[in-house]
Amino acid sequence: MKTTSFVGFFQGKDKLRKASNSLQIAGFKPSEIIVQDQDNHPLMVCATLSDSYDLEMAVNIFRFHGVDHTYSFDGIIENAEDLKKIISIHSKQQIFTPAANRHHDHREGMTSEVTF
Repeated sequence: MKTTSFVGFFQGKDKLRKASNSLQIAGFKPSEIIVQDQDNHPLMVCATLSDSYDLEMAVNIFRFHGVDHTYSFDGIIENAEDLKKIISIHSKQQIFTPAANRHHDHREGMTSEVTF
């Protein structure tokens, strides 16, 4: 597994801090954990993962502490500012197109078939 950054979003600062502390107890170094707990930005914890065991541990810890949503990115995120930029860009790319509503199956106009 290549180095991955795994991000979890939380609703409250208490859940965020508990998840961060649990990551450290599980063996993640403080340099591998980024906590973003400013009020004007989403509350998130980012852990740098090096193997599948780290991923499994981070997923279990985040779930235990009530994570709302997770993202994973290839590469290492160095600080909270980089994390905020990446999350902002990623969320702007998440544009969902609504499903087309078709009320009938016949074609009209230029795409209609000519019948004799």
